Amino acid sequence: MKRSIKSQITAVTVCITLFITFLMASVCYFTFQSLLKKSLIQSTHYSLRQAFTPITANLESLMDLCTWADDTPRIASYFSGSQRNNTGKLDAFSRMSEEYKNNKANDYISRIIISDTNGHFIQEVRNVTDTSASDAKIASSLPCFETLLSASSFEWVGIIEDPHAKFPGKQILPFVRPMHHLYRSDVIGWTYLAVSTTLITDRLKDYPLPSDSSLYLTLGKTTYLVEGTSLIEITPSYQIIATEENACLIEDSSGKRHTIVSINGIDGWHLSQSLSEQEFSSQKRVYYALLLMACLIILGLGIALVLFLNRIINIPIRSISKKLSAISAGDFSCDPEIEWEHELGTIGKGINRLSRDVVTLMDKRIEDEKQKKELEYQILQSQINPHFLYNTLNSIKWMATIQNANGIAEMTTSLARLLKSISKGTRQLIPIKEELSLLQDYVLIQNYRYGGIVEVSYSIPDTTLPDYVIPKLTLQPIVENAIFHGIEAKGENGLITVSLHQEGSDLYIDITDNGVGMSKELITQVLSGAIHDAKSDFFRKVGIHNVDLRLKYTFGSNYGLRIDSKEGEYTTMTVVLPLRKEKNNYD
Repeated sequence: MKRSIKSQITAVTVCITLFITFLMASVCYFTFQSLLKKSLIQSTHYSLRQAFTPITANLESLMDLCTWADDTPRIASYFSGSQRNNTGKLDAFSRMSEEYKNNKANDYISRIIISDTNGHFIQEVRNVTDTSASDAKIASSLPCFETLLSASSFEWVGIIEDPHAKFPGKQILPFVRPMHHLYRSDVIGWTYLAVSTTLITDRLKDYPLPSDSSLYLTLGKTTYLVEGTSLIEITPSYQIIATEENACLIEDSSGKRHTIVSINGIDGWHLSQSLSEQEFSSQKRVYYALLLMACLIILGLGIALVLFLNRIINIPIRSISKKLSAISAGDFSCDPEIEWEHELGTIGKGINRLSRDVVTLMDKRIEDEKQKKELEYQILQSQINPHFLYNTLNSIKWMATIQNANGIAEMTTSLARLLKSISKGTRQLIPIKEELSLLQDYVLIQNYRYGGIVEVSYSIPDTTLPDYVIPKLTLQPIVENAIFHGIEAKGENGLITVSLHQEGSDLYIDITDNGVGMSKELITQVLSGAIHDAKSDFFRKVGIHNVDLRLKYTFGSNYGLRIDSKEGEYTTMTVVLPLRKEKNNYD
């Protein structure tokens, strides 16, 4: 099916526009996805930090209080036995109470107990009614007590039920650290803090959490789901798919994937949030609307481009097509209307130039055919009735032989052979050896006519060269020119040398005379046909210019005559031919 350029341009433009639109949409989509996700991660990470920072600050204050007893000589002196009396106990309690009340997180401390290993202890509680003589023993009997006491630093076992509570359900976060001897490294006691979970829930209950997102708190190896003021212990089962800064992609046991953003507090504490898909989707919808608008704008521009290209291309193409139809109909006139100042105008200029070249070529072809016919006619004019003239000359030869006029016999024989060779057959190409034989007869006749003023020598180093062909009557006009215009004009005997040599696939025949020579202007005039030979009567129609044209018409423009001359010394006319055998070159 034939397709127009217009349809192809339209199709290509539409395809490119759609491709660019799709490419831009894809790049923007994935870029936006990445940026949006990164923005949500950063926003969530910032919110988590804002919520977790106060919790971390309170934890650090509580940790300082828990280690304070080990660093306070007044407390250590009482429990090491150096001040084991009521005054020492009262002094230690007063110091502990002061530190307890000055702690910025004291609102969350349910109980602080400082005890030695022998059961002597002091404590501060939120409610005075919550005390008993066995409080230290109850604290030390916790399952996690020894683990917390023997740890090199603070250890987190999670949230436990308060062992001192009168009613079940109260949860606390236990702190336990050892107390050492005042002067030795022996462990002589411990400090126990029971911290209310409101330390955590007061800060997280108002945390802005989307409906499809979850908040998690990790304490050591235990994870809790934060729901308002409740901390629900969970055992998550998941697999980490990929990690990035401040976040990781996980896959839960049901195969669903979540992006979890985490922030670290003190060692062992982590606050995490799963990203909201609803929030992500709502922002994506805004992006989709913007992306759709951008795609529509690009498509609109693409349609405008198609219309514009159709307008600037269709008119020139129609004009060029119309001109080509006119050329095919034989109208080779130039049309300036198709020479625009753009690429199609270059084509239009090329078409006009082609029209001019075709006209020039046709005129030249007609002129060449006319000259060729004229040359053939001139060759025919130079031919004489062969039978009548040959029989007459043969009779003259026998009469001269009977009368012992050998010169007349030789001259008549040469003339007969010369005329017979000229008129014999219709071949235009003959072997060089036949052309040389014809030349010898011609020179013999001229020597008898002018008293032997010309000597001709031949130089043929390669005996195979004379077997190649040459147009009939090529060498004779050149030698005739050398005799009449070179040697005779000099007024003394002359020498003409004919030499053959091969260069590559070409054959060169040099005819050199020691006559008067030729000027450059005269050489140009002779080759152009501006000067005709007026002295030669028999072969005057077959002149130098004629020879050059016949060689070019026969073998091509690379072949023909070349003339080199120096006035007063010599003239060399070189015939340049291709190497062709006689059997392949009959006309």
